[in-house]
Amino acid sequence: MGIAQDLDYFIKSNNDDVFIEAEARPSRLKSFYAEYNSKYNSSINDNSEGIIPLEEDANKWGLELRLYLHHLPTCIHATRNRDYRNNYEYRINDVDVIRELFELGYRIGKNLVSECK
Repeated sequence: MGIAQDLDYFIKSNNDDVFIEAEARPSRLKSFYAEYNSKYNSSINDNSEGIIPLEEDANKWGLELRLYLHHLPTCIHATRNRDYRNNYEYRINDVDVIRELFELGYRIGKNLVSECK
């Protein structure tokens, strides 16, 4: 969990708010909801902030998790964010690291530093 812990430290050091979103076909989101809601005592669904359900015939197969930040981290590659959630300057697309951030208290949607563990 090294990179996720480094990223958590970076976010908290910058007193940043971040946003996490999930995007997938409805069939894939269904299994993600079951896992996420069970593990984190939550109740996210297609209408939750941070959820992007695609059409079932979309040319995407897996789950995408994205983390949006205001500051450029040095511990992981982030891309300039010009297309999505334009109030955040940077974006990270790394399902494994974002899943590890869930373990550190981050959740789908907007995360304020004060709300994370």
